[in-house]
Amino acid sequence: MSNPHGRERVVTLVEKAEFVEECLEILAEKQSVSRREYGTDVETRDIVERRFEKASQACLDIGRMLLRDIDGRAPDSNAAVMRQLAETDVLSAETAEEMAQAAMFRNVLAHEYGDVLDQDIVYDALQDLGRYRDFLYEIRAYLDEVGAI
Repeated sequence: MSNPHGRERVVTLVEKAEFVEECLEILAEKQSVSRREYGTDVETRDIVERRFEKASQACLDIGRMLLRDIDGRAPDSNAAVMRQLAETDVLSAETAEEMAQAAMFRNVLAHEYGDVLDQDIVYDALQDLGRYRDFLYEIRAYLDEVGAI
């Protein structure tokens, strides 16, 4: 498989992936907070919600950049971006579907807040960061496979 990505593009992709890793480190630090404490600690909730939103957005940016390089276009829907990454053999079907769910979760975080946002859903997501790690692993494997890194 040949590399459809330019050198500068790959540098940007790697920078975005490193940002996702930074977000995951911060989120991992918050995993030890109990569900009860999470529900009452507004500052922790703000940090967790914003880091999830930013990590998810960075993953979407990575996906869109890759798809534009591969196909010349990317879907408008956030979830469709992730699913298209499976169709182009960048992600496994399982990871793509998990990340499609993360993309929809990002939309919830961006548009719901306060008492409207179900804190149990956010807390449950905090306890399982695996889909983001799988995404980063598979993106790196893809870039390695095409000789981009």
